[in-house]
Amino acid sequence: MKRHGRCYIALLLSVIIAVSCTGCMTSVDELYSLPQMSEEYVQLQELIGRRIEEGSAYAAPTGGSNRQSIQLRDLDGDGVAEALAFLVDAARTPTVCVYRQNEESDFYPYVIITGYGSAVASVDYADLNGDGAAELIIAWQGGGDIRLLTVHSLGGGDRNDQQELLSVDCTDFLVCDLDGDGVDDLLDIRIADDRSTMAMYTLTGDGPVASATAPLSDRITGVRRASAGVLSDGTPAVFVESELGREGLVTDVFTAPGGQLGNITMTPLGRSNTLRPDGIFSADMDGDQAPEVPVGSGGDMLTWYNLSPSGAMIPSVSTYYNTDDGWYLVLTGPLTGDVRMERRDADGESSVMFTVMGDGSTPQGNVLIIYTLTGGNRLERAESEGLFVLLQEDRAVYAAQLLTDALTQQDIIDNFHLIYAEWQSGDL
Repeated sequence: MKRHGRCYIALLLSVIIAVSCTGCMTSVDELYSLPQMSEEYVQLQELIGRRIEEGSAYAAPTGGSNRQSIQLRDLDGDGVAEALAFLVDAARTPTVCVYRQNEESDFYPYVIITGYGSAVASVDYADLNGDGAAELIIAWQGGGDIRLLTVHSLGGGDRNDQQELLSVDCTDFLVCDLDGDGVDDLLDIRIADDRSTMAMYTLTGDGPVASATAPLSDRITGVRRASAGVLSDGTPAVFVESELGREGLVTDVFTAPGGQLGNITMTPLGRSNTLRPDGIFSADMDGDQAPEVPVGSGGDMLTWYNLSPSGAMIPSVSTYYNTDDGWYLVLTGPLTGDVRMERRDADGESSVMFTVMGDGSTPQGNVLIIYTLTGGNRLERAESEGLFVLLQEDRAVYAAQLLTDALTQQDIIDNFHLIYAEWQSGDL
């Protein structure tokens, strides 16, 4: 078999090109026939099918970004993808079957990794030691929030080269180059009653694992989201957003200059000073490519902060965050002062009135009303006298009414945004 027959998508593309050429003679039956899978793919399915016949079943990873039951990845860096099948065997033990290709492009069973617990919680692939080959990183689901994190090197063509490099407990993990040395690091997040931590593991060329740890905020009860990003000066950082019981969310921000892992948001009180209501996560609010961390003592007013490498919090923007109606407004102009908001509900619409409070030199006054219109005449209402449309969705039209000359319609349009469900759940 030819190596270029490995992917049947290429065959499909060639068929499309062929039938679109001027003068091509193709029957109606040929035009409507399904593309044939490559011989390699059929042969791989046969190999996996044998395990299915013996009592195994497909069991895709339950979380993470790689959730397919069969995944193709070039793990040894030779330009040819390995195939990984995620299964449970007859005893319901999770297993990962790795298949490689020989010189004739035939797949063959290379190694079977027998797992722990009840399922594969998530899987990732990364070159953790800079040797050009990717390690296989698996979180195995145990009881409750307990997971076992293992790292596997599959080696070259010899099955004996395969080895497990790391086995540690975890709650969540992510992969990124946190120390900025050009090689990915493995970040292991562990939530515990006494002391929650993040550990950074770095593999050397010879295989040993070096680790560094730093604490997360005290009293956190679960991780909602962990993501890699940068600080405002470009320093690599990891943002861990966690539940603080019923109080809301906090963000712990980690950096590792020179390999020295540290939580730059930790305070002498033992936790990050970034408490705000649940459902509000760090985001790039000012377009500088660095996430800002939201802070708010309650209500709908939030201040979003940039962080310096030393942990200094620098105010960036303020927002009114209206989770009831699903939108937020970046505050600008007169709205950046002492402002009060009043929300009202009516049949088919809700509204928020923004009022600037007087300070003796500046009189109090209403400056803006934003409407969420859901009634049958919502578009007609949004275009009525004095109003202008901000955004039109299938189920709602958002409109505004300006009551001051200190703001323009474009100011409001540019700073009005919807809140998406994925933001509130942390599932990005």
